[in-house]
Amino acid sequence: MADPTTATRTGVYFRDGYQCASCCTVDALTFQHRRRVGMGGSKNVPAPVDGLTLCATCNNGCEHAMQDLALARGWKVRAWVTSPERVPVFFRKDHAWFRLEGLNRIRISYAVAMEMGCAVYGDEWMRWQKQVAP
Repeated sequence: MADPTTATRTGVYFRDGYQCASCCTVDALTFQHRRRVGMGGSKNVPAPVDGLTLCATCNNGCEHAMQDLALARGWKVRAWVTSPERVPVFFRKDHAWFRLEGLNRIRISYAVAMEMGCAVYGDEWMRWQKQVAP
């Protein structure tokens, strides 16, 4: 995927409250591509549902040590997922699940988040939830 437009990047930061979805910091914010960009990128410009606000540290962690947590929380989605808006996102600041509709976040219940996640990933979603449970 190509870089997001300035309007998309700014809109995603606004949608996410100018805070990292993972750790809630307001420092060193980045546009996290929820779907893998891949080597050399792509000509596809990401839509708002393809992005999330993360700090530089969490963005790096989602690609490495925090990958399972990132998948379990919807901060990343598998490369084969063609509709990232079908994967719910957990925002730590709100301690709640949301579905993304463009530049809007719609709060959903835990049960709806589980239904959405299972509809996309099946049993793999439930394994991720068990792995990251407190």
